Amino acid sequence: MSPTISRDGSTTWIGAGRGSHDREWTDDHGREQLDLPGGGVLSHRRLFFDDDTWNGHYADTANGFLWPLFHLVSAPLPRVTTYFPPPEPPSAPAWAAFREVNEAFASAALEEGRGDSCWVHDYQLGLAPELVREGGYRGRIGFFLHTPFPRLEIARGFLDSQGERHLLAWVKGVLGADLVGLQTPADVDRFIDAATALGLASRDGDALRVDGRRVAVRSFPVGIDVDETARLGAEGELPELLREPARWRRPLVVGLERADYTKGIPERLHAIAALYREGISFSYVGIPSPTREGVPAYDRLRAECDALAGEIRDIVPDGCVFESKPIALPFNEVLGLLGAADVVCTSSLADGMNLVPLQAAAVQSLWPEGERAVTLTGKDAGVASAFAGYERDGLVPLDPLNHDAFESTLRDAVERKLPGMSDRFIDAVRASDATGWGRRYLEALEETDAER
Repeated sequence: MSPTISRDGSTTWIGAGRGSHDREWTDDHGREQLDLPGGGVLSHRRLFFDDDTWNGHYADTANGFLWPLFHLVSAPLPRVTTYFPPPEPPSAPAWAAFREVNEAFASAALEEGRGDSCWVHDYQLGLAPELVREGGYRGRIGFFLHTPFPRLEIARGFLDSQGERHLLAWVKGVLGADLVGLQTPADVDRFIDAATALGLASRDGDALRVDGRRVAVRSFPVGIDVDETARLGAEGELPELLREPARWRRPLVVGLERADYTKGIPERLHAIAALYREGISFSYVGIPSPTREGVPAYDRLRAECDALAGEIRDIVPDGCVFESKPIALPFNEVLGLLGAADVVCTSSLADGMNLVPLQAAAVQSLWPEGERAVTLTGKDAGVASAFAGYERDGLVPLDPLNHDAFESTLRDAVERKLPGMSDRFIDAVRASDATGWGRRYLEALEETDAER
């Protein structure tokens, strides 16, 4: 979530220092030099905040308000699920803390030099582009949003006047950039619609006009390091409960993600329960990685998932393994599961991208075409949009909120009625890797010179 300043071929990365030992690695100004794996050195600037300021910024505003709000892309999720929290407009002190942290990042960026470009990342720093510009920065300013962006009509159903003012301030802050990058064309459309409906900008072709400036708005779907993931996947291991093949029955359905209320985990468990009640035999390993423990919305999600998992354990067919619990798996076991899966089941209600299907494609590329898993993904995940047209190549979108359709699609996947990941799909994932994503964004940012 950090701005970067590029200067004469060098880069300074600015981030928050929240680790217990972060100060030990930095000088009196929070700076350190990091050796990069591929050679070279990255300058790193850490910013330090007291707990009250950080909690107001990160817990109350960024994750209590913006995170649930930005995932309202096609449905009023707090009203159509039992666990998705409504966005809570932050208190005045929490919003002041959010602005204070954004100001600190902007000030640090300005202190680090007047370089060619400043790249600001993600929803926690939405105010920073405007603050950097107001501070006198004359280089190119880019912003990239890793989450989805909401449909304004749905979002407004959960906003009072104070909440709408905060959203307006966030969008205004982002419009301080020369280039606004989002994950998908649908996110671009929703952002442009919101900026114009809120009276902050006017349309200028496929861009926005703000105070006489042209702000480019484009989609840049995020990728992964495909070759490195495949290399690590070749060394992947199965978790202990699956290390004896005689103990578990194929097909194997795998669900891996953060234990977040955006991921549609209860909907997936309902679908699994329905198939078990039909007598369909398969093993399921769902390992949602723990996140934001102690936050009420996440505690409610965990309680619901635990209750569903408890009910399912009573109906698991003989010879099948069922595991659903939030633990932090080593990455080699994550990749081991993705490699062993017959079905990779992701079910996000909404998502910026969801990298699990891309990681699965990288690991499954180790197997011959025809022997690979099929991946199911939520229709409002960025990966479904970024790879539209690959539905017959092993990436199958579904609507997690349509329970009958979810069950039908999962049944077809388990019964091998859906094709596995093709070479064509894996080649497309490789062509849209992380390096290409960064290169395309920075090239587009450079092109804004001609539009300024």
